[in-house]
Amino acid sequence: MRRQISRRFGPLPRWAAQRISAASEAQLDTWLDDIFDATSVKHLLGDKGERH
Repeated sequence: MRRQISRRFGPLPRWAAQRISAASEAQLDTWLDDIFDATSVKHLLGDKGERH
């Protein structure tokens, strides 16, 4: 997940790495599905790690 986000959006912010580390497998699957439609890391992970 971290590698995919970095390839798409550039260096991974610390808050995003923390959010990914704390995410459930189901949440990671959702983010992986949404990575193609997201316009930014914040858009992908959201303010609370929820998809928008």
